[in-house]
Amino acid sequence: MMLYPTVADLTNEKVNRYMLVIATAKCARHLIDKANDEHEYEESHKSETDRFAKDTVKTDYELLLTEKPVSVAVAKLYDGEYSIVEA
Repeated sequence: MMLYPTVADLTNEKVNRYMLVIATAKCARHLIDKANDEHEYEESHKSETDRFAKDTVKTDYELLLTEKPVSVAVAKLYDGEYSIVEA
């Protein structure tokens, strides 16, 4: 159950619940694919000395290890990083 942001906060006269569900699912899938691509790229391009270096920037892969993809997608839709476009 989603507590914040509420469905009412994410919907309006142009965006209904159905569109919100579809957009959230697509956004979550995009985040998962992007995180997997980042992880594969990092693993294939790191040397042994770089494996022990800590990055200060949290990548999508690291973010999805701690939070669920749907929660991240809802937060990004609410913050305006992603938007719902009618097709």
